[in-house]
Amino acid sequence: MAKNPHFLSQMAHIEVLTTDLEKSVYFFRDVVGMDETGREENSVYLRAWGDYFHHTLKLTQSEQSGLGHIGWRADSAEALEECVAHLESLGAGRGWVDGDLGHGKAYRFQSPDGHIHEVFWDVVWLRETGERGSVYADRYASNRLKGANPRRFDHVTYMVAKGKYAAEKAFWQTFGLKNPDEIRIADEIPPVGGLWTIGNLSHDIAVFTDPNIGENEAVLNHICWNVDSREEVLLALDYFIEKGFKSVMGAPTRHKADEGFFIYIQDPGSGVLFEYYACARLVFAPDHQDVHYLKDNPNDAWGSVNPFAEMAKGKKLGLTDGQVKPVDI
Repeated sequence: MAKNPHFLSQMAHIEVLTTDLEKSVYFFRDVVGMDETGREENSVYLRAWGDYFHHTLKLTQSEQSGLGHIGWRADSAEALEECVAHLESLGAGRGWVDGDLGHGKAYRFQSPDGHIHEVFWDVVWLRETGERGSVYADRYASNRLKGANPRRFDHVTYMVAKGKYAAEKAFWQTFGLKNPDEIRIADEIPPVGGLWTIGNLSHDIAVFTDPNIGENEAVLNHICWNVDSREEVLLALDYFIEKGFKSVMGAPTRHKADEGFFIYIQDPGSGVLFEYYACARLVFAPDHQDVHYLKDNPNDAWGSVNPFAEMAKGKKLGLTDGQVKPVDI
């Protein structure tokens, strides 16, 4: 039997560090509408109603906001051991850690520009009962039309320093991830970003260059949850506005690279961007790749807001300067 060319099955969760845990929990639980599934010390765990594992988001109180870690599930118990051996051969391993709530022991590793990841196999498949339960056997929680009401965890985007994307690209290629979209300034210049996927999503992870950050700053750009239709994105934006939040890019728009229809909203606790997203293309061919150029603004097919122009002004996080506007809770 042919063996999968990758060690990983999916991106399972993300940990976001926040300087104001109370505000971040309010945003993701009460405004976004995610379910709280656990707490321990300075962390709160949440997921959307269509997620299957114990959590897809971990919020942790910290002196500085940003990325804690990205969690990946291995393709099998055997693939976990193979992945660990591969990471050690690359010199990227940071060792085993006890698992968070919802999963077993995990092996921590670091991608080339300092972003922390972990890989594990044992997980808790959390099937809710009672008020959160569903009559559908393949839903592990019911759709209660809560808050902005995202369905499932989709992807993460992070930034790397100038000249570091080549190392990130080489790193993720060794894991067998597909690279269906690549971002370039010109053909004679190495690419400055790209989308990477394990399966059929347009991307599980996107990596882009920000020339205004230093090496190993491990800057997180945004985290994304998905819904089934563009209409749900529009309804969600109405809801966010009613709750005192604004779309970072103004009106909803569509990515030219991957075709996702989206809005960005800023978490008032961490300053990290939350993307609400629908209708991106699916990718099945392992060798499919489209090239996009910055002059064509691959982030905003319908509008004129260019996040790369913002970077040129010396801002970080790709779209904002990281300054959080206060929201009363």
